[in-house]
Amino acid sequence: MHVEHQEPTYRPTLPDTHSTPHARPSPAEEQHTPDLQQAEEKPAKTTPYRSGTAAKSQNRIVEIQNKSPEQPSRPERILIVDDEYWITDVIYEQLSIEGFEADVTNTSADVMDMLSQKPYDLVLLDIHMPPPDGLTLLNEIREEYPFLAILMLTAFSDADTASAAMREGASDYIVKPYQNAQLVSRIERAIERSQLLRERAEAQELLEYRVNEQTKKVRAQSKQLSQMLERVLVTYRATLKALEAALDARDQSAPGHCRRVAKLAVQLATRMGFSGNDLVILEHGALLHDIGKMGIPDMILMKPGPLTEEEWGTMRKHPEIGCDIVRHIDFLQDVLPIIRHHHEHFDGTGYPDGLEGEQIPMLARIFAVADSLDAQTNQRPYNVVHSVDTALENIRRDSGSLYDPRVVREFMAMIRERDLAKDAERPPPGPAERQALASSD
Repeated sequence: MHVEHQEPTYRPTLPDTHSTPHARPSPAEEQHTPDLQQAEEKPAKTTPYRSGTAAKSQNRIVEIQNKSPEQPSRPERILIVDDEYWITDVIYEQLSIEGFEADVTNTSADVMDMLSQKPYDLVLLDIHMPPPDGLTLLNEIREEYPFLAILMLTAFSDADTASAAMREGASDYIVKPYQNAQLVSRIERAIERSQLLRERAEAQELLEYRVNEQTKKVRAQSKQLSQMLERVLVTYRATLKALEAALDARDQSAPGHCRRVAKLAVQLATRMGFSGNDLVILEHGALLHDIGKMGIPDMILMKPGPLTEEEWGTMRKHPEIGCDIVRHIDFLQDVLPIIRHHHEHFDGTGYPDGLEGEQIPMLARIFAVADSLDAQTNQRPYNVVHSVDTALENIRRDSGSLYDPRVVREFMAMIRERDLAKDAERPPPGPAERQALASSD
């Protein structure tokens, strides 16, 4: 196989072989020495890239190359690091026979520079090197090239040090002296392990990249959905406000009633353990509970005095009319039970369906108590305004007939706690008020 001569990237000046004294070859060596013409016709193998302050003679390297049989070239490149020149020569010869490409250095200080100039698959590193020593070099290489295989060379007595090198990140170690097959096996195993670690790290990096990209997409989609939802909620609130405003404009006999009773009902439901969407449903239902009155004639809705039985029959249709108005609005479907059943009585005497007890939706039962207090304590065309105490007494009296007793108990306790809180916030009476109170007694 013809191998073209390649000029090495760097090679120290070697001494002139003609001026170097050497022993005369033996007769056997002379017999096997090719003549000058044959030597000139045979192409020389590529000299390895060698670094070091004191290089071996050129004759020795050429001798190693010419003695090595031709082997199929392998893609792996190895850097041999040992301060003993004869050891690097022997290892280079062994690796050349196996088809590896190799460079050598006998100086620790050159290692990082050589690694930066060309890619290597493995560093064969002697532990006992002149400063920086092998372990120091190991840490420097691992920090700069985390997936480069490093096979440590050590003497038999340094096996513990080699084990420590393994803990520092070396791929493996081999004890001198060693068998050639053992060296090749350790090199192949270290390179294979390094490749597996690199592939695993690349796979992990790819996975993290894809996860990050997917996370970005999900976050972007979530942001878009949040924006869409916010626009929908704005639309819902605008629709609700428009319906509420339409009801206030239509029924001017009870301005602010829906807003007040909604606030009171939500406070009561919260006290009773309701939360989240239930409170939203209750609030919306309270705001729209009388929306059906938009379908009641003015002569009945605005009548200043008591209603006749026939007029009451018309007025009692407003829950069903309200459901007919709202049922086509998708986001208000959950409030329909409150609109329809807010006038049902606990004993079954209410309207429109005559439900009783647990048949009446719980949110409608809560609303009914709050609605009763506000209706009794504010001016309406067809009722007499009562004080809060009187209204509470009326609600207590109708507990079990018109209202759920459990709801009434919670409502009374809430109003009592609210009144006590107001008394606590009220400033103490001044001298004039105390005198007035004393004189009244």
